[in-house]
Amino acid sequence: MPPSGIKKPTLPLHLLKELGASGLDDLDEEEDEDRDDFADGVLNEGSEEDDEDEDGDDDEEVEDAPPQRKLSRTTKDKLAQDDAEIADLERKLGLKNRKSLPQSFKDDGLGDLLDGLGGGFDEGKQEKRKRKAEADDWLAQKRRKAEAAAAAREQPRLKAGESDEDAGDSDEFDEDVDLDDEDMDDAGSDEDDADMGEGDQGESQDDFEGFDSEDEEGAEEQPQKRVRENPYVAPTTGQSAKYVPPSLRKESGSDAELAARIRRQTQGLVNRITESNLLAIMGDIEKLYREYPRQHVCEPTSLPDTLLILSAGFATAAYMVLGTDFGGQLIQEVVERFEKYYEEAKVAALERPDVPKQTSNLITFISELYTFQFIGPNLVFDYIRMLLENLSELNAELLLRVVRMCGPTLRHDDPMALKDIVSLIPPAVAKAGEKNLTVRTKFMIDTITDLKNNKMKAGAGASAVISEHITRMKKLLGQLKSKKVKSTEPMRVGLKDIQDADKKGKWWLVGASWAGRSGSQKSTEKATNAEDDDSDDESILLDDVEQGPDLGELAREQGMNTEVRRSIFVSIMSAMDYQDAYFRILKLRLNKERQREIPNVIIRCVGAEQHYNPYYTLVAKRLCSEQREVRWAFQASLWKMFGRMGESGFGEDEVEDEDEDEAMDMRRIVNTAKMFGALVAGSSLGVIVLKRLNLLYLQKKARDFVEVMLVNVLLECQANERPEAAIAKVFGGVEAAPELARGLQYFLKKVIRKSDLAESRDLVIIGGGVAGYVAAIKAGQEGMKVTCIEKRGTLGGTCLNVGCIPSKSLLNNSHLYHQILHDSKHRGIEVGDVKLNLKQLMKAKEQSVSGLTKGVEFLLKKNGVEYLKGSGSFQDEHTVKVQLNDGGETSVTGKNILIATGSEVTPFPGLEIDEKTVISSTGAIALEQVPKKMMVIGGGIIGLEMASVWSRLGSEVTVVEFLDQIGGPGMDTEIAKSIQKILKKQGINFKTGTKVVSGDKVGEGVKINVDSAKGGKQETLDADVVLVAIGRRPYTGGLGLENIGLELDERGRVIIDSEYRTKLPHIRCVGDATFGPMLAHKAEEEAVAVVEYIKKGHGHVNYGCIPAVMYTFPEVAWVGQSEQDLKKAGIKYRVGTFPFSANSRAKTNLDTEGMVKMLADPETDRILGVHIIGPNAGEMIAEGTLALEYGASSEDIARTCHAHPTLAEAFKEAAMATYSKAIHF
Repeated sequence: MPPSGIKKPTLPLHLLKELGASGLDDLDEEEDEDRDDFADGVLNEGSEEDDEDEDGDDDEEVEDAPPQRKLSRTTKDKLAQDDAEIADLERKLGLKNRKSLPQSFKDDGLGDLLDGLGGGFDEGKQEKRKRKAEADDWLAQKRRKAEAAAAAREQPRLKAGESDEDAGDSDEFDEDVDLDDEDMDDAGSDEDDADMGEGDQGESQDDFEGFDSEDEEGAEEQPQKRVRENPYVAPTTGQSAKYVPPSLRKESGSDAELAARIRRQTQGLVNRITESNLLAIMGDIEKLYREYPRQHVCEPTSLPDTLLILSAGFATAAYMVLGTDFGGQLIQEVVERFEKYYEEAKVAALERPDVPKQTSNLITFISELYTFQFIGPNLVFDYIRMLLENLSELNAELLLRVVRMCGPTLRHDDPMALKDIVSLIPPAVAKAGEKNLTVRTKFMIDTITDLKNNKMKAGAGASAVISEHITRMKKLLGQLKSKKVKSTEPMRVGLKDIQDADKKGKWWLVGASWAGRSGSQKSTEKATNAEDDDSDDESILLDDVEQGPDLGELAREQGMNTEVRRSIFVSIMSAMDYQDAYFRILKLRLNKERQREIPNVIIRCVGAEQHYNPYYTLVAKRLCSEQREVRWAFQASLWKMFGRMGESGFGEDEVEDEDEDEAMDMRRIVNTAKMFGALVAGSSLGVIVLKRLNLLYLQKKARDFVEVMLVNVLLECQANERPEAAIAKVFGGVEAAPELARGLQYFLKKVIRKSDLAESRDLVIIGGGVAGYVAAIKAGQEGMKVTCIEKRGTLGGTCLNVGCIPSKSLLNNSHLYHQILHDSKHRGIEVGDVKLNLKQLMKAKEQSVSGLTKGVEFLLKKNGVEYLKGSGSFQDEHTVKVQLNDGGETSVTGKNILIATGSEVTPFPGLEIDEKTVISSTGAIALEQVPKKMMVIGGGIIGLEMASVWSRLGSEVTVVEFLDQIGGPGMDTEIAKSIQKILKKQGINFKTGTKVVSGDKVGEGVKINVDSAKGGKQETLDADVVLVAIGRRPYTGGLGLENIGLELDERGRVIIDSEYRTKLPHIRCVGDATFGPMLAHKAEEEAVAVVEYIKKGHGHVNYGCIPAVMYTFPEVAWVGQSEQDLKKAGIKYRVGTFPFSANSRAKTNLDTEGMVKMLADPETDRILGVHIIGPNAGEMIAEGTLALEYGASSEDIARTCHAHPTLAEAFKEAAMATYSKAIHF
């Protein structure tokens, strides 16, 4: 109890009001005794102790209310207002006449608000309130008695010489003590807070008990002038309590009081932090976050300057346990305070040499946060860049602090960024002037340079004491990692992110809004990446960044919720192949803890794919083969998956929270199981990974997973050159686990043997063009089980749908139209009013295409070929996934796989093909009207055929060819010159030896700039339509060849051997996708041969006897070698020619343009080449092909009887001219 005779009232008003009449009488008697004691001057210690003993006899007895000085009218009015306010609040809160608190109070965490306030809601509450007036009168009476006694003491105090100033100082001191006491009262534990709500006199007595003897001695030695009583400080002799008006009192349960309470508790916990109790206090801090609102717990408070390392370690521990809710608020507050103090320090540095140390302490705190992996290096590097902009004394000091505290760590985590930092120093020195640099600044520059070169001088870094302190702190933080923490990765926020948080949001907080990166910021980052790429070959950059997706955003969409996972994801997704991915992951320099994230990322990726992608399997194999830690991590990740599938024995702690809501659907199960099957079959993992499963009793998802996994293990082993040895190697490791061996034996017999997953085809063909459908029909005829995949929806590929067939229809019908217009009159046929119906012309073309494609589909069905309409790509070396055109997907497994995907149009640089004004061969057969002017870029077979079509239909056509001859390099020079003259006579203009420099679309037309291939004056040509016909290129995109390691040459062709095998022997390629001329009949021959190689081990294609035909009029055809080829090879030859003008059938048809040219060996007379220009040349070339195939001589042909009159007689006459003389010429 208080040590003086004058005691402050210890009973709250509401308790006084609740006391009964008898209680008031007792109190009145005790107060009268106290008044008499004061009148007699009895102020001895013994009597006080007796009073204490009497009070202590009964805890429920009310303590004597000390006399008080008389209250002023204003005070009484305030007290009355306070009582009225309390009653009004009770009414508003619904507490009036209630025995308990409403449920809403309990929902808000205020269920214990009135705990300990005995009698506050008892049944006699209403009766006690009636005596409010009597209690008020009693209290006023007691205060008047106390005032009289205080007046009697005032004179001795004045004699002691105490001034008013001293009294005022004492009052100020009391206020300071009040604040300190408040802080310490709540610094202990939450139990103290719970006791704060109790309203009996016992609490008040305990609060001031520790000050009894000291305050009493002080009162005896030096009496003090009476001052107002402070209700928050224990009263002392000669001092009255300080009155606080109700308007200044804090509301009970308000936000301000709650925030103050949290602040006092937090301050008390932080002040008690040592290395020994850090983890224990961390539990109390976590309790604060659980029990109180986040905005109050995160309210800013100051940190001691002398505990930076300890505080940073504690902050990191809190971040690891509480997550970004705490970390985001703290780092934002630190950055904002640093910015504030930094601006103040810059101003102060101009006025005096010593500047405040807040900036130095804060930058040290930030450095330690980075050291403890609270934040990533980007924020520290941002500060370094900012400080290097101006080499002032202040910035030099701050930079030295950063380098000393975390320099080596920065260099280890991001040496390239440090290199970039060093490159900023010379411009900064030039800006400041080298002569103006201080010694400290020069030392700072030398220190950063030494850090970059890994030559930190002794003493330049942190001291041994600090290093040891940091090491111990890291060990303590490492203990948290064994627990279930919310954050294991540093926050990668940058300085710009925090500064723009009000504008763009806080992306680092879960649930916070974020406006995304601006276009300028993205372009800046891309430019920075480009510069880094130029400066160092080892930097990890994305290829085709401008055209590629935002991998960082994609990583977040895929649930990569830590910076390490996002870095691994970007490294894998931006790699060119699995080897590149492996080296990119190595460059991340992940420690053992972070390497555990690699399997998590790969499993997420392979599960997210619509189809199984073997690329991730190849990456996983590469990593497992080199790093044992990754191999164990894959096993741990597999066990976590089994736990999510409902299998017991894997523990809940092993299942990550973020994965629990991720649906383990069948697609994820199949994809992931295939990957693990490939890892087990490749010995990257052992089948022992299944040892914790009870294979006899599996949940459905786990059963499906194991089934797919083991099927793929067996398929992989079957594809091995020694399948029995491969299977023995995989399953031989179960000898040490007899239970697993019995489980596998059961599963293989009861499940795998009945599974339909292992069903495979003898041949899977990707592509339904000429090569694909011919191979499918041939394989079906050989009794093989075949699946043919075609994405176009109709069979026949380019040839039947948009190439050979439709173009020949247009060539034939346009020739008829042109002949009727210009060549029928002199034949004796007069036709009037001939009109072109282009729409009907196109319809006739479509009818011919439709009839052939449907016929091919019938042939596939007839020969038992499975036909899948969709896009095929490699899942693995034996599996092709198919994205069906009608929706959905499937996959097929094949012992042999044939790539027959054909070719596509080669685009012209600078001219975008829109199939309207700039067209390809596909657009050339589908124009809706005849263009007035057409330009054809490329004088090869396709370009000349399309030029002939539209020239006959009325268009002014110009052909631009880079070479000096048309028809391509394979056409004989003499033949090329002849056909050029004929076509020019038909109205086609030619510009040979001319290159197209550029082209632009202008209005509805196109302007093409051309120049001589040998150099000359540039010329501009106008055209309504430009046909790009510079050739075709292999179509291999989207096949996933890189996932299975197949190689392409510089022209994009699949590399094969003489039996069409790739480096994977069971995968072969034919047609336009590989070597040789891009001709449909060549692809057809290869398709037959490849099936023979698969089925019989031998096949035949003579590439020296592949004919070529150009279907202009007259037609051009050739087979074998041309005259320029023989000259180039140095081969001697004889030439025999025969013109169609001397052929009887040609004369009767009035089609006498052209000739037959034959080349033969002068010694053996063997035919070397045949070249024909004339009517029906495409039909006549077959005889020349047959002669070359069987090694016939020109005399053999000449001595073979040919019917008369036929065009073929010209072939015989040319043979005769080769070894002797022609008869009719």
